[in-house]
Amino acid sequence: MRSSHEQSSAVAAALLAFGDELDAIEASRLTTVLTNHPEANDLLVTDDWGFLCGVICDYQMPADRAWATPYNLAQRIGGWSVELVAGNPGAVHQAFLGPPAIHRFPNQTTDFVIDGAQRVIDQYDGEAGNVWNDRPTAVELQRRLVEFKGISQKKAAMAVEILYAQLGVDIAEMEGSDIAYDVHVRRLMLRTGLADRDNVTHMVERARELHPERPGALDLPMWEIGRTWCHKREPECELCVIVDVCPQYVDKGTAVTGA
Repeated sequence: MRSSHEQSSAVAAALLAFGDELDAIEASRLTTVLTNHPEANDLLVTDDWGFLCGVICDYQMPADRAWATPYNLAQRIGGWSVELVAGNPGAVHQAFLGPPAIHRFPNQTTDFVIDGAQRVIDQYDGEAGNVWNDRPTAVELQRRLVEFKGISQKKAAMAVEILYAQLGVDIAEMEGSDIAYDVHVRRLMLRTGLADRDNVTHMVERARELHPERPGALDLPMWEIGRTWCHKREPECELCVIVDVCPQYVDKGTAVTGA
């Protein structure tokens, strides 16, 4: 019988191996895919403000639709720049409202996006890429991101990983990267025994213990497993890629809620 430490190590190793598979799939694509809407995705991966705005908008709705928000907004306001967004709050608000609304929470998201555009102008010389293009550490980049309205620990950690692993941004040290406190990640950590309680500090610390050289590398495989197989109800354990090492503490994750 494995000790709890051996069990956790085996689960972490399986997660990282699955993460390598996901990275290989991503590398085989012609472009990074953040949303299945081609034009919207092109804006996200080629325009720094488009990506940052996508991070801001990614909450409380399906990710595919949330990440398409910058493109949909650009279509309605007739262009795309931080100056255009910050300088036309009324038009941006009306664009979010529609009809149809382009976000589940149009009023709040309007505030987040306009504030984000103004922050880029005031603190980053109007260039969203300046948030990350000076080779910051993962810790520093995450700190910068959470200063934007609407970007939580969860979204900042996710953004650091996407910038580093998928968009090729040069980040000086990934040792300080974090997992995102996401519902799929939380559920999986409890069911695999990687975490004992549903607490952001505890879960982040556990990831750092399990893979100190890059804790955030555990995030994508956990998120993918959580949304694909490790459902809140009726998890498909027999199909899961880590079934051979997972202790399947299913009941421990059933009560996890949130986004």
